[in-house]
Amino acid sequence: MRRTLAATVAVLAILVAAGAAKAQDTVYDRAVAARLAGDPSLAVSLLEPWLAAHPDDADPMVQYGYALLALGEYESAEQVFDRTLAIAPDYTDARDGMALVSARSANPASRRRSLILAEGALSDLEDGQQDWHELGLVASMAAGERSTINLRGNWYERFGIRDSEIAALVTHRAGQDLWVRIGGSFAPKADFRPEFGATAGLDYRFAAHSIATLDVSWQQFPVQTIWTLRPGFTQYFGGDRYAVTAQASAAEASGRDLLVGASLRGDYFAADRTRIFAGIASGPETDLGIVRNTTSLFLGGEVALSRDVSLFSSAAHDWNGIGSDRSEGRIGVKILL
Repeated sequence: MRRTLAATVAVLAILVAAGAAKAQDTVYDRAVAARLAGDPSLAVSLLEPWLAAHPDDADPMVQYGYALLALGEYESAEQVFDRTLAIAPDYTDARDGMALVSARSANPASRRRSLILAEGALSDLEDGQQDWHELGLVASMAAGERSTINLRGNWYERFGIRDSEIAALVTHRAGQDLWVRIGGSFAPKADFRPEFGATAGLDYRFAAHSIATLDVSWQQFPVQTIWTLRPGFTQYFGGDRYAVTAQASAAEASGRDLLVGASLRGDYFAADRTRIFAGIASGPETDLGIVRNTTSLFLGGEVALSRDVSLFSSAAHDWNGIGSDRSEGRIGVKILL
């Protein structure tokens, strides 16, 4: 009886150890694949829960350090490599990581890459209304190890009237799982775009594959002031190759009735900078400085043309509660610098 019990315990111990090793291999392999595919953020999100439960596991720790290094978080990467060497003093990859931290910290050109987005859009309105046109240019650049600055310029034509708008948005990683952003916009001599605007928001990763978002904006249009609130939630699954985003929206204009709505979007990430998405939205829309209920169907995608260039496009159709329905086509190019 004792021999049988001892054998059973031994078998269970082996199975538990094998299961733990398999889980580690799964997380480790996925994280390595994500980092090598150019998605260090995914590698970080995969490795952090594992390391929280296994703080002395040197191999995942080194991969975590290299993922942080790719994100430009040199101080955090250095701390991870240093901790790895405290566990395994002869770990060559950790020593190489420390050398890379020193080299990249001293060379601003090796920091996170900047990018430029250029796009154009054409909208066909029903009921014989004149087409809408739009051109946009966005420049994104790193500001330190944890912040990014986006500068945007747009030119709009609506019903033969033209407006230009400039905007800036700063995103800062305030914690391991928290990102905050703040921005503003200005449209000189605006006719239908907001003369001034301000926005603030945050993203909070409360689980390995789950992110909560919140955005609030204030826009001063020529005819009225509009406040908008958008809470949302994104869930990744299927090895983070798929994502579903649900978002609510509420808009109020100069003390008038509050309009509410919601949207649902799905994404499939086929590869780095290659994805497709589709969704539906119904609720308040403020593009012309008035709050009106609009229902939209949209789809689009992005495909990598080379290591540094990708093409993206989208199509949408809007059914408006006020004004003409419209169909929009949008196309653009993203260039990594």
